Amino acid sequence: MSYWVLKIPWWSRRKCKIIEMSGTSRTATKGKMSDLGNGSMTITGKFKEQPDQPDFRLSLTTNVSNTDFQLGYSITGTLERGDRKKGKMEMTHFAMIKRKGY
Repeated sequence: MSYWVLKIPWWSRRKCKIIEMSGTSRTATKGKMSDLGNGSMTITGKFKEQPDQPDFRLSLTTNVSNTDFQLGYSITGTLERGDRKKGKMEMTHFAMIKRKGY
């Protein structure tokens, strides 16, 4: 199982640090956050240590379905990975963030 930890510095609204935790290994990179309005945002970046799928795009939204809200999720989205220069981005994961207390 793997998961991401996003750290946003207090002095920036556009930059963030992404740490991918997979078992005992950790991979870190920097990302760029973009507010799309209407409760949506994207985070884009590149993992230099992964030559086959270096680029990623994490799209998040607060517009969740009623079913997802009842399951305790406040934010949902998708993660796309691939090579942006070659135009080969594929959805690899669903992203879900639960509300406190769930």
